Order: sequence, then C-alpha cells, then structure tokens
Amino acid sequence: MKKIALACAFLFASISIYAQDASAEATVRALDIQNLQATLTKDTVTLLKNWAADFTVNNPMNKIEKGGRNTLDRPVITQLEYASFVRNVEHAMVKGDVVILMGSEVVVPKAVNGTPGRTINRRFTNIWQKQDGEWKLIARHANEVCNPQ
Repeated sequence: MKKIALACAFLFASISIYAQDASAEATVRALDIQNLQATLTKDTVTLLKNWAADFTVNNPMNKIEKGGRNTLDRPVITQLEYASFVRNVEHAMVKGDVVILMGSEVVVPKAVNGTPGRTINRRFTNIWQKQDGEWKLIARHANEVCNPQ
C-alpha cells in the first residue's frame, strides 16, 4: 500500500511539474510573439513592459546593448524596419523561472535600411525570466546565417 501511495504521489508531482512547465512555455511563447509585433510597430510601451530593466541584446549591428530603456534610444529600434519578419521557435526549454526559446528567423528589411528586398536568415536565442511574478525578456542573441552561394 505504501508503494502505491508513493507511486501516486510521484505521478501527481510529475504531472504538476509538467503542467507548470507547459503553462510557462505557452505564456512565454505568446509574450515572444507580442514582443516581435511590438518591435515591428515600434511599440515602445510594450517593449519596455516585456523587457527586464537590464535586458541585454546582441543587435543586428553586432553591438551588445545593455539596459532595456537605453536600448530604445538606439538605432536598432528607431531605424530598423522590416518588410517581413518570420520567427520559428524550434525548441523551448523551461528551467524553473527561466524559459529559453531557440530557432530561426527570416527577415526582409525595408528600403530605408539600405538592403531592400534582401532576405536575411538568422538563428536566435531569447531568454525569458520570471521576475516579481511577470515574465521578462532578459537577453536576446541573433546572428545572420551565411548563405552558401
């Protein structure tokens, strides 16, 4: 009887942890889409809401930007415009209060960026952390994939 009770307790704990992980992943995936849309529309209110105060990004100009509010003043937000931007999350990892999304992106800049119509393939990693009960994007890295020609 003790073995059955112990097995049931273990099963319940496993299901509970899986449900929490699935919920965290679903929430972060939705926030990641919201953050992408905010980037496209230059919705700085939403970006600041989603970014941690110390958000750090390796931007498309190959510079590391630190600090969420400071990043909004950089050309990466004010000058970059995309004709299209598609993100494909290929893997999500939940580790307690951290969710890591990894995958590919295909972007096509608008003419104002100097490379109109050029399709850019990138690999990305977005790292989200639960802070004070809210999920925040704490770090992002994306790099262009060289296309063999």
